[in-house]
Amino acid sequence: MFDKNHLTGNGHLRAETAGDFAERMKKERPELAKGVDKLRELLDEEVYKRAFSNIQTFNRRDDVLLIVSGGILQRSFLERDCIPALKEAFEVKRVQIIG
Repeated sequence: MFDKNHLTGNGHLRAETAGDFAERMKKERPELAKGVDKLRELLDEEVYKRAFSNIQTFNRRDDVLLIVSGGILQRSFLERDCIPALKEAFEVKRVQIIG
């Protein structure tokens, strides 16, 4: 797990528990909230939970969606199960996943 000891004494760093993906996006990136809602409609609930449980960064620029996933396994789930739904939900031509 995450070791919080390295945060001690550094006022610039803090640890936060990552909440539900949809709630985080609505709070941090309200312009993407509509796409997140559509994505939930397009994907099976189990696929959605597995693929979006540990997303670190999620951003859209023009017609490209950039996702930083929690690791290679999650990246594989996203690539295998979610690319068409992501393109449709966020109206992008390309999805780039780093993980």
